[in-house]
Amino acid sequence: MKICLIGYPGSKHILPASSFLIDKYIPTDFEVNFLNFGDYDEDKLFCGNYVKLDETQEGGSSAWSRYLKDYFNSIEDEFVIFSLDDFFLCRDMDMEVYDTLFKMISSDSNIACAKLGISPHPRVHEMKYIKNSDIHAFSLIENASYSASTQYSIWRRTVLVDLLNNVTDAWSFELRGTDYLNGTGQKVVGSSRVCLPYSESSAVSNRHPNKISVLGIKPTVVDEMISKNLFPEEDLILGQPFGSVPVYSEYKSNVLDGLNTISENDYKEYCTLVCDLVEDNTYLNGVVS
Repeated sequence: MKICLIGYPGSKHILPASSFLIDKYIPTDFEVNFLNFGDYDEDKLFCGNYVKLDETQEGGSSAWSRYLKDYFNSIEDEFVIFSLDDFFLCRDMDMEVYDTLFKMISSDSNIACAKLGISPHPRVHEMKYIKNSDIHAFSLIENASYSASTQYSIWRRTVLVDLLNNVTDAWSFELRGTDYLNGTGQKVVGSSRVCLPYSESSAVSNRHPNKISVLGIKPTVVDEMISKNLFPEEDLILGQPFGSVPVYSEYKSNVLDGLNTISENDYKEYCTLVCDLVEDNTYLNGVVS
C-alpha cells in the first residue's frame, strides 16, 4: 500500500529524520511517498520516494487540497495511507492491528477510513467499541469531531478525493471535512490498540520556531539520530505546548520530569500518554457497546 505524506518547503529539513523513523518502524513492503514542492535531494531519505507536486505551491495554502486531489486522481490504488509528513513515529507498526483494520475497511464499502494513530487525542465518548475485538476496535459516532484528520489513516481513495473536492487547506480538511464526511453517513473506524504510535503534536510548529519535537522517541533512538546528523541536539524539544517547553538536552535522562514542567495540564497528560505508548500501545479498553 502507498503511504502518502504531504509536506511543504518548511518541513523538508525533517524529511531525513522522518524517513529514518519510517524505515525503522514500518515494514519495507509499504511504498512511502513524500509529497512536497520544489526540488529535493532524494539521497537524503532513508526510505521512500520524493514526489514534486509543483515547483511552488501556486495559490498558497488554499491550493493545498487542489494539489492533493490531482495527485490522488493520478493513481489507481483503491486504498492509501495519508498523513502530514511531520509526525515522528516512536514504535514498530502493529501489523496485527493494521491487518484487522484493513480487513474491516476493505470488506465494508461504507467505511471511509481507518485511523492508525491516537489522533486526535482520545475522546472516549465518541467511540463505539466493537464486541470481541482483540485490538479494541471501535467506530466513531455519526457526529464525531475530527472524523477527518491529517494524521495517519487508511483512506478509501475515492472518498478522500471527494472530501478534498469540498475543502481548501489542511485546517478545513479537518474541520469542514469532518462535517462533510459525517454528513455522508460513512463510517470511520480505529482501535485503542494503536497501530502506529506517535505524538499527535507535530515535530515542527510555529509555536516554537526552529525547534523540533522528539516527544515519544526513545532517547537512545534520538541519540542515534543526532549521531547521524539528522538534527542538532540544541534544536530538540519535548512536545509543542503553548508557552514554555522542556528542552530535550536537559531532560533526556528523565523525560517525565521535563513533561511535569509543562503548565497546560491536559497537554501534560497527553504527553505522558504518548510516552506510555512507547512501552504499551494499548491506551484504553473502554466500554463495549
